[in-house]
Amino acid sequence: MNHTEKHHPSSGVEALIEQLRDQGVQKGREEADQLLKDARQKANQILDEARHDADILRQQAKKEAEQTRKAGEDALKMAARDLLLTLKETMALSFADQVERLVEQQMDNEEFMRRLILELAGKVRDQSQLTQHQIEILLPDEFIGLDELRRNAHEYRQGHLSQFVQSLSADLLREGVSVSSHSGRGLRIRLVGKEVEIDLTDASIAEVLLKHLQPRFRALLEGVIR
Repeated sequence: MNHTEKHHPSSGVEALIEQLRDQGVQKGREEADQLLKDARQKANQILDEARHDADILRQQAKKEAEQTRKAGEDALKMAARDLLLTLKETMALSFADQVERLVEQQMDNEEFMRRLILELAGKVRDQSQLTQHQIEILLPDEFIGLDELRRNAHEYRQGHLSQFVQSLSADLLREGVSVSSHSGRGLRIRLVGKEVEIDLTDASIAEVLLKHLQPRFRALLEGVIR
């Protein structure tokens, strides 16, 4: 047996070992490459999911911010509308108060009251075609000075008291109207025997005026305050 033949089995084993080692190394490399590939894919997947979640959060935050902005604008619009309504209502009430005060002042003015009574008495008489003494004008006690009149009847007859009532009575008597008094405020015109009484207190006159004027005043406010 020569030297080559003697060492041939050993060479075959070594070759097998070398082959197995190469195969193991190759397989290890392939597995390592696969692991690396899987890791990269996983990392990319995680990154994509993170980006997706970030986009969702960003969109949600943007949506919530828009909702908050819109809610704020709506609240401001509502507050502004309520403020305008309050302002208009306050001005309307102030206008009504001014009309009522003006009527009250005029009802305390003797010359105005004298003209008002004569004109009303004449119109009621003409429109109703009433005969003499069927119309009675009732003035408030405080306007006539009834308490003072009762205490000083002689002076009244001498012309020292209630000059307004004396002059008014003379004019009304010529018109066929009598004068009396009542304990309330303002004027009352009574149709004697017909149970008809017209109430002309400052409150009732102001109410009639406001029914006519207040809608126009509110329309004016709508044109000025928007």
